[in-house]
Amino acid sequence: MAVPKLNKNVMLLGGAVMLGIIAALLSVSYIRQKVDEATAAAKVVVDKVTVVVPKRDFAVGETVSREDLARRQVPVDFVPADAVTEETSEQFVGRMVRAPIKAGTPLSASMLVPVYDQFSRVISEGRVGYTLSVNENNSISGMISPGDRVDILLTYKEEKPAKGSGESDKEKPQERVVPLLENVLVLATGARVNEVPGEEALATSFSSISLELEPHDAERLTMGQKAGDLRVLLRNIEDHRPFGMTGMTKKGFLSSLGDGVGAAFDDVQYIIGGK
Repeated sequence: MAVPKLNKNVMLLGGAVMLGIIAALLSVSYIRQKVDEATAAAKVVVDKVTVVVPKRDFAVGETVSREDLARRQVPVDFVPADAVTEETSEQFVGRMVRAPIKAGTPLSASMLVPVYDQFSRVISEGRVGYTLSVNENNSISGMISPGDRVDILLTYKEEKPAKGSGESDKEKPQERVVPLLENVLVLATGARVNEVPGEEALATSFSSISLELEPHDAERLTMGQKAGDLRVLLRNIEDHRPFGMTGMTKKGFLSSLGDGVGAAFDDVQYIIGGK
């Protein structure tokens, strides 16, 4: 019986199919090998350590309580050398923050200072601490807290014009209010530096506030206390914009109210002579 001859084209097609199957199997094997290598690399053990982190953001002047702290595992490479650990955290409770701290950031011992022992550490380099006496009005009824920011206005009487200057000798010196300092950081209220802005402010009573100032501004504030009366303004803690205040006199204020008020004071006539 004669053996049928295979078609040449069929043989070529079958060979191509076989080669394709072999190539596919090799590709799958290669891909699986790479996936296994990547998986193994991802399983490389990273050494971690448990440290203490704050649950919320902290501003300068705030103090740390136990309720503010949490534990977190962090890779060793990201842990500061003086990190606060669970074992050492107790000795840092009640300490004051010397620089802003974001929630979740590992605490370091250098970020926290004893409240009364080293208050000077809270003051930024190149600045000074300045204590200003305040009353019920200037303390915003006791609602100023450490970490707040304030502006200070100065009210004073202008000096009389010198004789021969062309001004009338009978013209009285005017009172003027001017902005003295803006966006000043409050370090402490009285002897307390552990109040958190917005918490228990109504129960606070103090007669002085400690400010962080440039040395030049400390000079200006000292002279301002001698020159007139100071008024402390409390601003939103997130608002650091300049307000653009330019100052005002009593005459200018009355004039700004309109002709009905300002004119009554500006148009006074003086009659000299007669019996």
